[in-house]
Amino acid sequence: MASIREIAKLAGVSPATVSRVLNADETMSVSPATRTRIIKVANQLNYHKVENLGPKSPKQSYKLSIAVIKTHSSKRENDDPYFRLIQEGIALEAGNWNFRLETLKLGEVSLEQLAQFGAVLTIGAFTDETLADIYKVNQNLIVVDNHFASSRYDLVHTDFAKQTEQVLDYLYEQNHRQIAFIGGEIRTVDLNGQNQYLLADVRTTAYENWMTIHGLSDNIQIKTGDWTMAFALNATNELVKSSGDQLPTAIISASDPMSIGIYRALQLKNIDIPETISVFSFDDIEMAGFMSPPLSTVHIDSLEIGRVAVRLAKERISDGRKTALRVEVASEIIVRDSVRKNKLS
Repeated sequence: MASIREIAKLAGVSPATVSRVLNADETMSVSPATRTRIIKVANQLNYHKVENLGPKSPKQSYKLSIAVIKTHSSKRENDDPYFRLIQEGIALEAGNWNFRLETLKLGEVSLEQLAQFGAVLTIGAFTDETLADIYKVNQNLIVVDNHFASSRYDLVHTDFAKQTEQVLDYLYEQNHRQIAFIGGEIRTVDLNGQNQYLLADVRTTAYENWMTIHGLSDNIQIKTGDWTMAFALNATNELVKSSGDQLPTAIISASDPMSIGIYRALQLKNIDIPETISVFSFDDIEMAGFMSPPLSTVHIDSLEIGRVAVRLAKERISDGRKTALRVEVASEIIVRDSVRKNKLS
């Protein structure tokens, strides 16, 4: 049975207030709105019904549970703090509201299983068909880190496109025109974990559009592949080789771990950062400030992304919200020593 404490968490009041309202304490002074909210939460969690009918049904037992499904592997989560912190944010906020989390493995999850949960959180780029199928069985669907998902679902994402433009604006102010981009590819997956089709990362698209708008389309240089240091190292080597005597004066990297590969490739070729090539990145991992030189990057509050996702789930479960919301978590540009003003020739 749902506990008084669980109802209090979801209703945003003290357990004592819940107890007195549910026991019809006439001496209790509480606003009609608060009383209604407590009763609504209790009813949604089958508080009285469960008490009268005995043991909870499987469906009732999942009222305070959230299923988490992610496209990325555990290895990538360990290697990339962006995903690890999203997961930590989810766990922290779920603990605040007494939600039970269950992470389901791709290939082992069924739609029938997802129908039982209070809400479903997906992390990453699932196919449109997969999200539509999940939504049919559980409309408390929160989509995290998928800029391309339908707006009929609750969406939580970063402002990567805006910040890419801001980074390019800053580099332009520093007289950079030969700006290259090294990023990753996004492949959508289904519930079986099978890759379906390729999507362009919003940072890649924003870079290409910005360069074109600013009359720099002839300077566009894009290298995309997997999100690893090894790929970034090889991509940088290819970029330097293909550039000949016209090296880019700046490289934008889609993630800090990839920037480590970029740094290594440039250092092995005795190309100085930032004297010859400036580097700007995304993530602001802890190591970024200790790299040599310290890495200019976009700070992303990944922890807050996870927490917001759970708050949206809470509103769906306890408040009965039906209207889909799109939440953009703002990030912040951090300028360090890996960028310098370029001398225009």
